[in-house]
Amino acid sequence: MKLFFAGIVATAAAVGAVAIPAQAASATTVQAAPVDPVKALKAQLVPGKGVKITESGGITLDFTVDDQAMQVQVNTSSTGTVAFGKGNIAAADLRVRTSSRLKGSKPPYRVITEGRNAYVTNADIAKALPSGRSWIQSKTSERENTILNLGVTPAELKFMLDNASEVATGEYQGTAKLTDFRHDKSAGEGDVEFHLYFDEHNLLTRTVVDTTAYPDSGSSAYDQMAFHTDTRYSGWGTKVKISAPAAGKVISEKKLNAKTRKAVTKAGYPEDGPF
Repeated sequence: MKLFFAGIVATAAAVGAVAIPAQAASATTVQAAPVDPVKALKAQLVPGKGVKITESGGITLDFTVDDQAMQVQVNTSSTGTVAFGKGNIAAADLRVRTSSRLKGSKPPYRVITEGRNAYVTNADIAKALPSGRSWIQSKTSERENTILNLGVTPAELKFMLDNASEVATGEYQGTAKLTDFRHDKSAGEGDVEFHLYFDEHNLLTRTVVDTTAYPDSGSSAYDQMAFHTDTRYSGWGTKVKISAPAAGKVISEKKLNAKTRKAVTKAGYPEDGPF
C-alpha cells in the first residue's frame, strides 16, 4: 500500500508589485500574494478538515533467472478521503483495487485506517466472516501506519522545496537521491524524480513521484525496482470525520482460522495484510 513514498513540495511564486496612484488606491482592490506552499499546507492540517484523493501507483521489479530477464508488475489504485489531525494525517477511508500481470485484478476492498489500525471489508469478505462480523482488523507492528503516508506532510514539502524548480506556472520539478528523499542512509542506492502541481492558492492538486532503486553491491535479488505514484487532490478544507467500525462488527486478523483466511483472501483481502 505504501507506494510511496512519496512527498510534496513547491516554492512560492514571486509576485511583482504594481504601483497604484494614491488617488486611485481607495477604488482598487489589490490582490494578496499567494501563501507560501508550506504555510498553505499547514493551515489545512487541523482536526475536522480533510481532502479527497485519487491515487494510482505501481511497482515494477526487474530481475534475472538463469540468464533470462524477468519482470513482475503490481498496480494499485485508491480513491477516498483523508482526515487531518493537528499537523498530520489522522485517518483515511479508501477504496482500493490491485492488479498484477500474473494474477490479474483482485476484488476491490474498502479500508478505514486510524492510528496503527486498519479495518478492511467488502461484500464478499463480510459474507465469509463469522455471523455479525463484517470488518477485519489488522494492527501494524511499526511505529507508523504506512497507509497514512500519503505524501501530505510539511516536512516533505520543505525538503522538496529545496530540491525543486518551477518549470511552468504552478508546476515544479525536482530530483533527489533515495537516501536523502527518505532521510534514511540505509534506504539504498536509487534516485527520485517528482513533479508537483498547485492551484492559485498554492495548494496541491497533483503529485507524481517516480523512484528507481538498485540492489546493494553483490546482491542478486533483483536488477532494478521502480515505483510510480500519481496522486490527485481536491476539496481541500472539506469537513471530514472518519471513525473506526463498531467493535461488534470487527474481528482481528489474528483470530481468522485457515478456512476463513483462505475465503477472505479470495474475496479480496490482501494476502499479506493491508499494510
